[in-house]
Amino acid sequence: MKTKNIVITVIAVVLVLTGAYFAGRTFSKPSVDSSQGTSTKAPVRQSSSSSASATSTSSSSTSTDTDRLDYNTITPMQTAAAIMYYAKDKLSDQGDWHSIYNANGIDLFQSNNTEHLSDPGRGVCWSLHPSDMAGGDTPTYTVGADGTVSYYHVTTVNQNKDKGPILTVKLHDIINYVNSHHAVSEIKAKAQDIHATIDNN
Repeated sequence: MKTKNIVITVIAVVLVLTGAYFAGRTFSKPSVDSSQGTSTKAPVRQSSSSSASATSTSSSSTSTDTDRLDYNTITPMQTAAAIMYYAKDKLSDQGDWHSIYNANGIDLFQSNNTEHLSDPGRGVCWSLHPSDMAGGDTPTYTVGADGTVSYYHVTTVNQNKDKGPILTVKLHDIINYVNSHHAVSEIKAKAQDIHATIDNN
């Protein structure tokens, strides 16, 4: 009887040890789900980084674009400033265009009195004059429907006489000239000094 009890006890111990061995192997096995979770997160982080990089590139591109004048968005005052800037360099022998650009304040008169101008543009001319001066020469320009800017030298002597432009150039070229000379900030500041008046007489 004692022998039978001993055999049963040994069998029970063997079963317990075997069960413990297999249980230990089962709990030490890595989780398949957590492994998949880790590999899934890696591409997400990479995608997020790429997206941030793309946003940064786009932002720097936009910032560069704002430092240029654009034909489709340029304001009338910026147009006048750009036209004067171009003339002071290209018409250096014409003192009136150089002087008007350097004036502290500028009056811009818009008029439909273009009968004495050989290239009347769209039937409107713009005349420039220093705000603190009366009389004297009046640099004048017209802009055609095709964007052609015509420069005129108008004085008290020739204002009622027929006259041709002293220079014609496309507004696109003037804008490109300003951009290539990195003068956009200068033009925008100059535009603030221009005061417009409309004369329909």
